[in-house]
Amino acid sequence: MSGKGGGNKGFWDSFFDNPFGGIFDFNGDGKEDLGEQWLGFKIFEEVTKEEEEKDSDILGGGSFAPDDEPDLFWRLTCEDESEYGIDPEDYTTEEDYEEALNEAKYAWRDNCAGFAETGVDPNDYETEQDYDDAVQEEKELWYLDAEDGSDFGLDPEDFDSEEEYTEALENAQLGAEFSPVVFSSGVSRPQKKQRIKKASGYPNKRRYNAAYVLTDIGTIYLNDELEKKEKRCCRFILEKADSILAANYLSHDSGFLYAQAVKDHFTLIISLPDEDEKREYEFDEMILKIAKRDIPLSFEIWEWCLEQFLPYAEYDSFALNDMTTDVLNTLSRFPEDYRTRLVHYMDEHPDFRAKILPKKTEYSVELTEMIAIAIREGLKETAQFMFDAGLAQTKGKWKEINAFVSSVILYCKDGEEVETIEYFRDKMFGKIKEIQNGMVQDEIGEWEKEIADYIESTEQESDRYAYSRRNAWRKTVPDGKPYGLDPVFFSSEQEYMNALEEERHGWRQWYQGRDNAGLDTADYETQDEFRKAYNEQVKLQRRKEQERRESEWKKEQELKEQERKAKRAALEADKTIYTYCGVLLPFSDRPYSFISDVEDIRIGDTVVVPVGDDEKEIEGKVVSVGRYSRLGVPFPVEKTKHIRMVIPKEL
Repeated sequence: MSGKGGGNKGFWDSFFDNPFGGIFDFNGDGKEDLGEQWLGFKIFEEVTKEEEEKDSDILGGGSFAPDDEPDLFWRLTCEDESEYGIDPEDYTTEEDYEEALNEAKYAWRDNCAGFAETGVDPNDYETEQDYDDAVQEEKELWYLDAEDGSDFGLDPEDFDSEEEYTEALENAQLGAEFSPVVFSSGVSRPQKKQRIKKASGYPNKRRYNAAYVLTDIGTIYLNDELEKKEKRCCRFILEKADSILAANYLSHDSGFLYAQAVKDHFTLIISLPDEDEKREYEFDEMILKIAKRDIPLSFEIWEWCLEQFLPYAEYDSFALNDMTTDVLNTLSRFPEDYRTRLVHYMDEHPDFRAKILPKKTEYSVELTEMIAIAIREGLKETAQFMFDAGLAQTKGKWKEINAFVSSVILYCKDGEEVETIEYFRDKMFGKIKEIQNGMVQDEIGEWEKEIADYIESTEQESDRYAYSRRNAWRKTVPDGKPYGLDPVFFSSEQEYMNALEEERHGWRQWYQGRDNAGLDTADYETQDEFRKAYNEQVKLQRRKEQERRESEWKKEQELKEQERKAKRAALEADKTIYTYCGVLLPFSDRPYSFISDVEDIRIGDTVVVPVGDDEKEIEGKVVSVGRYSRLGVPFPVEKTKHIRMVIPKEL
């Protein structure tokens, strides 16, 4: 497909109007409407199902459906472009394939020279042949509009180009007066008054143009300074072009032709346009294109251009910005690691560093990010140099200073570490504080707070500082692991110690207001220690109580001896054998006696017994079994309760 209109635009318009090539255009209106497209997709869906096995072979197994394999479906629907040596099977995504295909299809555009000669843009043509035809057609058109030179014996068809014919006609028209034309350079040039050497006598068009300007004695300038500047530039070109590279690649009205100079002095893996009399490619575009393929080479070429052209920037008013700030301002479009590698290159090449950061230019916001990068990379000297240069580039203007400082602080905060912003605070921020401008001074407090808040929050939240800096206390506090406590989850030592105290001694609160057998919980570190002491104290108290009771009991025995003897006689008359069980209940440390009506009860059996005045039933465990006569029972039969039930053991 050929023709103008911006590459593949015509193809895509046609595709969306007729995605199935027009075979479903039933109404003949030249487009497949939504209904016709829907029918086409349904038919395509049926065909896809029928050829499922074939698709499985293509895709390496399994049935094929666009929804199942979206990354491979495009390979089946893309146009055959094998003539360019591009195979879709070699690419993972459609975007990669399209990019490679476009590079192959339109590589001829980078090398065609017709644009400079005729103004025909290769981007408007699909094939090189179409473009060549258009160039040839354009070359021939000038015959039709050329000024009549028959009075001077001149015929346009006798000349190879319009420029040659125009030159010949101008020389033949010497002495003729025309109204002056004002150009954007600020000069007014009537028709030429004298002959100069033909363009063929100069090695390039820019030297010829310089000679043309110098011999144009009828030129009227808006002011003397413009005239001096332009003619000084032209003399520099004519006198120094053979000895100074910058002069050879200088156009008096277009500045330095960087791309042509680089093409002539470096072996490149990319294409750059031919430049004879005007610049076709900006410096930052050139460095960017080279950097995408070869970052070290971009540094080398950048530095080479600075060395060759910067000393002669007086002849190109934009040269300084072209080679410095303009490149820095576009770094966001460069490869991801370009800034970091550039900072290292600047550190290794101080002369280069000084050249790209002149005080005359405006500071670039990209510089502020590079300052932070240099600090993090440990390139402190380069970081300081860039900061001083950027501050100087603000030229003392408070708006620029404030924006510069705010941006540096922003890039020094990455949420992971604080050393970068601390270095800025300690080594650079002092210069800002010294600036005697109220609009700057008013921001000092806010900046200091922003820095302090960031440092505090990062130290608290980043794992990097979990046990260092202000959190060093976490290494010295008592170990809280036995209590499930980790210092890293506490923001301060006091907060951690409070939590630890709660875990270690919180049990003491449970014993407040209770009978603790005369013991003070504060005298014990752990609950186990307290419980052990408590049990011993309780046993001691019980023993004393027992001794007291025994003493009283002995006294009572003398009074009850006669009663016992009488009762004994009655008991001896009872021949019943009683089964007594010692049952350990949940609320007691000693067993209680119960009478079992079941003779085969065993130690370890679980039983249900009545407890208390209300005889509430409760489960207990048998820990002893004994059989006694009425005289030998451990507890009076009439006072001993009976076991209600023996709970069967599970099988």
